[in-house]
Parts: sequence; structure tokens; C-alpha cells
Amino acid sequence: MVTPNEEIWPGVTSLPDFKSTFPKWPAKDLATVVSNLDPAGLDLLSSMLCLDPSKRITARNAVEHECFKDIKFVP
Repeated sequence: MVTPNEEIWPGVTSLPDFKSTFPKWPAKDLATVVSNLDPAGLDLLSSMLCLDPSKRITARNAVEHECFKDIKFVP
């Protein structure tokens, strides 16, 4: 993860709890943190961890993700 900024999350600095004094964490490659995930799993995880809520995957789209294509859900 990375410290949120205006480039990756427009408007974040105007949120009431945003502090410019937050530590500035550099971005990390998610694949190095969870090296046991296949590309589909990495795609889903990165979509779920997206800081900008307008770009984050929805719950509906998450369960329809290709990562779950071979799983049969019980209604």
C-alpha cells in the first residue's frame, strides 16, 4: 500500500481526517507481498485494496471476478 495522495485519490486531502503529516509510505508491488497468488488473485486483491472508493471493485463485481469462475455458489 501507499500513502494516499491527490494523484492516486483525487480529493483525499480535503477529507476531514486527512493529515498532511501522515508518514509518506512508498508504493510496493503487491506481487512481492503476496507472492503465492496467481495473476487473477492479484488482480482481485489489488482491486479490493484500491484506496480511491470510486475506483474500488464493488462486492458484486468481486464475486463475479474470474478468480471465482470455477466456484459454484449456493443460492
